[in-house]
Amino acid sequence: MTASDPAPAGAAPKRQRWLRLLLGALIALIAVALLVQILLPPERALRLVLARLQPTLGLHIEFDGDVEYRLRGTPQLVVRDVHVTLPGAAADAPALLEAERVLLSLPWKTIRSRGADLEIARIELDAPQVDLPTLLRWLDTRPPGDGKVPTITDGIRIVRGRLDGEDWHVAELSLDLPSLRAERPVDAQIAGTLTLEALQAPFRLRVHADRAVGARDLQARGTLAVEHASGRLNSALQLDASRIDADLPGFALAPLRLAMDARWTGAGTASPLPFVLGLHGALHVGDGAESLRLAPLGLVVRGEGAVPDVTAAGRVAVGDGLDIMLDGRLARWPEMWPALPPPLSESTQPLPFALRYAGPLDASAPVALRLEHEHARFDGATRIPAMLTWLDALATGSPLPPLRGTLSADRIDVAGAVLEGVEIDFDDGSGDTAP
Repeated sequence: MTASDPAPAGAAPKRQRWLRLLLGALIALIAVALLVQILLPPERALRLVLARLQPTLGLHIEFDGDVEYRLRGTPQLVVRDVHVTLPGAAADAPALLEAERVLLSLPWKTIRSRGADLEIARIELDAPQVDLPTLLRWLDTRPPGDGKVPTITDGIRIVRGRLDGEDWHVAELSLDLPSLRAERPVDAQIAGTLTLEALQAPFRLRVHADRAVGARDLQARGTLAVEHASGRLNSALQLDASRIDADLPGFALAPLRLAMDARWTGAGTASPLPFVLGLHGALHVGDGAESLRLAPLGLVVRGEGAVPDVTAAGRVAVGDGLDIMLDGRLARWPEMWPALPPPLSESTQPLPFALRYAGPLDASAPVALRLEHEHARFDGATRIPAMLTWLDALATGSPLPPLRGTLSADRIDVAGAVLEGVEIDFDDGSGDTAP
């Protein structure tokens, strides 16, 4: 299982059960620590309890610094420099969890019941760093237990967090969840920056679900940017989705609707390219070669200036790489693009196209492209970064796009001459071969 592969459907209740067991064990830990605090210093008491608790959890838990606790009002415990690893892990193996500070606040009724009445007041994590592959390995080793999700009355706060996958990570992760109750709606603020190969994607979202457990309706509103050496995409987005039960492992969202008001700004340019994007489809996240699949997919782009109006359908899959298949139409040839020679320029019909990509996740490999006209056709390839750079400099740069391939036309009129059965080879000098 890779970091990007979610667990099978049956693993979700199992992991919920072990979330409860883990929290219950921590509550028992605090209860015992409070009972022995009069006889022992808090740090020593906590270490003694951890020594008895670790074999049950299958974890090795360490901390440094002073232990802070409060009994007045709602009891709380604060531990710093927490380091959680799997027993027997190599010295250079990543920790399951590291955190500068962990705060756990519990009402007296939870402490008195030693977790039987499982209610938590508040959880805070400062600079937590979680290694997702290690976390998944640990969860897969846990036996079944009670799956009830605890109530958290005063919420969860995470600041300066980091989540590490196999080939990606999310940095500066923050979460603000005011409260959590299994059968009530959830509203959370989440932000961070996803780094995936050469791409960085800072995001800030408000996420809503109709309930904490077994949610069916999901919404997200906020901002998403995508940064690359060739430029930056800024967008405001709205996402609505319904969760469905699927026969395949993982989970599925259908229908999923995404609307983005976006602007692309190329590196070194001041004039953005605005466009609106709408997406409708079915999303499946699960195990296998395609850990994420969006299919069937419908796509609409409405642009200004050099951005064409596009309608397309197809699929997108993410696994070890990125796989895109789109077939659609350009509503018209954009006025800002280099003018077509007559009689090609006289046509007002939509232009069918087909786009295929299979390569790295940062879309750096060649993209196969076929574009059809009433009396012409282009078959070839381009690279997305090179095409974006060309669009940015369209007013002052080369009139020819960075393409490799062949343009075939029934007829072209050039300076009063009529050329029939024309074939033109394009070579952008990249040395690529069409995929």
